[in-house]
Order: sequence, then C-alpha cells, then structure tokens
Amino acid sequence: MLEILRQGATGWVAKILMGLLVLSFVGWGVITRQATGVSGGSTLLTVGGQNVTTQQYQRLFSEELRRVEMQAHQQIPAATAHQIGVDQQVISGLLIDAHARDLNLGISDQALADKLKNEKSLQAPDGSIDRTAYAYLLQQLGLSDAGYRDMLRRNTVREQLLGSVGAAAPAPQALVEAFNQMQGEQRTLDYFLVPPAKAPAAVAPDDAKLKEFFEARKEQYKAPEYRTAGVLLASPDDIKGTMTVGDDEVKAAYDATKESYGKPELRHVQLMTFQDKAAAEKALAAIKTGKDFLAVAKDMGLAEADVDRGLIKKSQLLDPIAADAAFKLENDKVSDLIDGALATSIVRVTEIQPSTQKSFDDVKGEIRDKLARERAVKALLDFRGKIEDARASGTQLKEMPGKFPFKYTEVPAMDKDGKGSDGKPASTLPNLAAILKAMFASDVGVEADPIDLGQSGWAWVEVKDVKAARQKTLDEVKADVTAAFQDNAAATALGKLALDLTDRANKGEDFAKLAAEGGGTVKTVAAVTRRTKSPELPPAAPQLAFSLAKGTAASLTAADGKSKLVFKVADIKPAKPLDDAARKDLTAQLGQEMSGALTAQYLASLEKTYGFSMDKAAFDRMLGNAPPADQPDQTDQ
Repeated sequence: MLEILRQGATGWVAKILMGLLVLSFVGWGVITRQATGVSGGSTLLTVGGQNVTTQQYQRLFSEELRRVEMQAHQQIPAATAHQIGVDQQVISGLLIDAHARDLNLGISDQALADKLKNEKSLQAPDGSIDRTAYAYLLQQLGLSDAGYRDMLRRNTVREQLLGSVGAAAPAPQALVEAFNQMQGEQRTLDYFLVPPAKAPAAVAPDDAKLKEFFEARKEQYKAPEYRTAGVLLASPDDIKGTMTVGDDEVKAAYDATKESYGKPELRHVQLMTFQDKAAAEKALAAIKTGKDFLAVAKDMGLAEADVDRGLIKKSQLLDPIAADAAFKLENDKVSDLIDGALATSIVRVTEIQPSTQKSFDDVKGEIRDKLARERAVKALLDFRGKIEDARASGTQLKEMPGKFPFKYTEVPAMDKDGKGSDGKPASTLPNLAAILKAMFASDVGVEADPIDLGQSGWAWVEVKDVKAARQKTLDEVKADVTAAFQDNAAATALGKLALDLTDRANKGEDFAKLAAEGGGTVKTVAAVTRRTKSPELPPAAPQLAFSLAKGTAASLTAADGKSKLVFKVADIKPAKPLDDAARKDLTAQLGQEMSGALTAQYLASLEKTYGFSMDKAAFDRMLGNAPPADQPDQTDQ
C-alpha cells in the first residue's frame, strides 16, 4: 500500500528532500497550519490496529512538513510535499510507533529533560534553557510545554529505533575498490553511423506477405469506439453580465486584497547559519578581511546550494529575525551576526527588486468582473435546479436555450481521447475531459446527472449514438500497412548491414574503410563511463561498451532512432587509485547507502507485520483530486 504514496516521490527535488526524511525523526512539533483544506473525524487510515482520522493525519502531515522545511531552510507548499514523499514519511512514523509499543520502549522524564536542555537552538549562554527562545518556539508551533514534550518523547523513541536498525557500518574495502573501479573506469569509443539511406529501395510487398504482416499486427489497426452527444453548458460567463456589483463593493474588495495586485519586494539572499556562535564569529571575521562570502561558506563546510537561497520574498525565510535583517540590509552588503530564533546567521544580499503596487483605477474593471463571475457561479445553483425541473417535465436538452441563457452543442463522433476518425481533435468544447468521461460512462437514452465543473459551471450530456470499437480490414488500411511493411523491411536490412560491418570489424578489417562503406566517417568519444549521457550515443551504448573487451565492436540503433551505430572500444582506462581522503568519503557514502537499504527493509517489514490500510478515495478527496464524497468510495488494503 505504501507504493501508492511512493509513486509521487520522484524527480531531483524529491531526491534532495527525501534525504532529509530518513533517520531524522527528532522534530519541532505540530504546527497549526493545515496541510490541506479538508478536516473530519472519519477514519482515513489504520496502522497497526490504530485508527487515524483525516484531522489527525493533517496534523501529523503538518508536523512532518514543518520539520522538513526547517531542515531545508525553505518553505515547501503542501502540494509539493505530497509529491516528494512526506506522506510516506508520516506513515513510516506511525509504523515505527506500533513497533515501539510492542517493544514497550520509552524515554524517562530525566532523559527527556536532558535532551531538551542540550538542544543548541534553545541554549542560553550559561547552558540552561533560554526561556524566551523556548516560549517563541512553542508559540510558533502552537503547543503547550506538555504538548511539545510529548511530541519530543515520541520522536526520540523513533530516532532510537531507526538509529539502531540503520546504524552506519563501515563498507568493506573490497566493495569500496569494486565500486571505485566500476564508477571510475573510462572507455574511448570509435564509432560511425549507417544512415537510413543505405537501406535498399523499398519494394511493394505481394498480397500474401502484406496479409501476413497485417495479421501479426492487427491490434495496431483497430477503430476505437466513437460516440456523439449533445451537451448543454451552463457557464458563469453566460450570466455574469447580468450580475450587479456596486462601486463600493469593488473598492472594498480592492482594499481587502490590495497585496495581490502588486509584487512583494524580492531579494537575492545568501544565508549562512550556525549552531555554534564561535564558528559564526570566525566566518564573519574572514569576510571582514575581504574574503568572498561564498568562499568563506565553503571553508566552513557549507555548499553553495545550502547558502544561496535565490531571489525570494521575505516570508520564504523561516527565521523571522533573519528575515527582518535580510530585508533591511543594503544591496551588496553583509550583515553582522544575527541571533535568530533558530540559529546564529550571517546574510548577504546581492540583488533587490522593489515591490510594486497597482492602483485601484488600474484593476477596478478586473475586480468587478471577478465579483460578477463569483456571483454567477452561485446563481448557477438555482439555474441547475430549474433545468433539472425542466428535464423532469420533458424538455429536451436542445430546447433549453429557449428557456435559459445557456448554449447547447452537438459534438461530433469522438473516441475517449476526443479524437475523430481522422485522428485529430474533434471538438474545442471547454472542459472536454470531464464531458468525455461522462459520455463514455453513460449510454443512449440514459438521462445522466449534471456534471459539476466547479468554477466553470455545470454540464449536461446526453449520448446520441455509439459506434462500437471494431477491427479494421486490410483493405481499409492497406496504404498504412504497406508503408509500415516497407519501413520495417528497410530497418531490418539496415540492421543486417550494420551487423555485417560489425562482424568484419571484429575480424580485423580497417574501421575507417568500413565506415566509408557504411556511409559515414569515424568519430571518437572519449572518457565514457557507465553513467555517461551523450547526444552522440544512444542510452544503451555505454552499458554495452562496458561489456566488451578492448578492440571489440558492436552495433545498435543510433540516438536518432533511425540510423544504426557501429562502435569499437578503442581504449580502456582503469579508475584512478583512491587517495586517503577519497577512500574515506567513498567508504562513508557506501556505508550510508547500506544504512538506507537496511532502514528501507525495516520499514517494509513493519508494514507487513503491523498492516496498513487507507481509504484511498478519502485520501484523494483530501488532496483535492477526487470525486465528491457522495460517489462510491473504495478502500485499499
């Protein structure tokens, strides 16, 4: 079941942030911001026999999101958090909690107090808890002292369990050497292309061969199901002109949303943060001697990506004290030490884009139109009821425009993708995807329910005709099948030519002469590794090259998908021996990867042992991408 949540955790952003989601459960607590706009008391999921309501899940999601934001030093929209795997992390935490209960694990009050006291961001100069910083933290999190301690107790137990399972062990040196060799070995490839023009001229197949070719590929030549329908669209744009909006309402709306009609001040911010104030003082001293800000950050062990926050608005900096300082700083200046709410920091601003603001006169027409449309959307509910009453009394959809200010359209025959028999889009009707879904879910003569198009209004669809999917005959598609036959024959012949040239190269014939015979010239690409991505080579070429001995040739389809590539391994360079620093780094890297694999296995075993079920339909509704709750739900086990 966790695979449903894992599917969204892809892409480079996910890979970066997912690194923050493993082996780091000590968090900062529950915040009051909701992850989504839905709340409720119904059971959303069950983990280890414990029911979790939608409202409880939103609280847990918000807690986890806040922790990730604080580690990433940037705000992350809830929608992005769902995509990068924060949901998976919430579920993993609940599974670990179930295991902890079985093991009767806990943490003493004294150990919890010590942990709180040792939190550097909360320490006063004398080593005690800074009550002001602690109160500020609780205020930010919306927690009482007891609530924060309960949260910290739970997350500490999680950390201990994960730490014991995934404790990094030194990678075996044999593995380190093998990995270095695999990663660092390089190969030089000589290659040439055999272009499609070298294939023999196309020959028209006889009827028997054409029929054989068609029979083997009949599935490619099926006509899909086509449907025609009548559609009544009730759009708010049809009636917004009848809505009355007073000047005072327009002005009030402008005053209430004034900030949305402008652009906030943006600054390109570079920010170094330190838990150790002495380290911050050392960095600032180096900057004051004239050393570049980023160079100092590098010396302090900070990557440029960790320091450079890009062009941002003030609210994108999590620490409000650091944000205030950054947005008061002159351009191209470096701040003094900033004793922030979360850490000590140093800021440099390299660009300032001032805020802008549109006047009331600039946007009053836009606001009036927006308010009128909002009223029209609400008014459509009344029209919906009247149209349904008219249908009940026998009025046909095509007759509705005579009674109501809406448009009726008869859409031509379309398949489920909205394409006609010519393969081109058959209609430009708005909200076509929703209309197609209704068309192919109904049938001729069925009076289907209206479709809620949200802010786009309502639609009524009646299916007029259905042409079932069918197998096309060879006579219908003879021209297409003949062209496909000839293309296939040409590709086969070109492949045979490339294989012949490859065999001759492996027998010792001159590679340059073979290239000329094949219609190309020899080119060379050097320093190819197993991970090389080159526009000159198809993706499969590096892996194939590393399976060959020096001097051996091979062929495959070229990067253009049409030509054939013939290449030879011209040289092999073993990986460079590891120096002490590189060996240490690689040993640590492999150890962490082994630790991550153990952690993943542990979490998978917890899911199997304790069980996990989710109301998938309710989860989708919570994310805002599912049908309303009055439609049938399905629960995934």
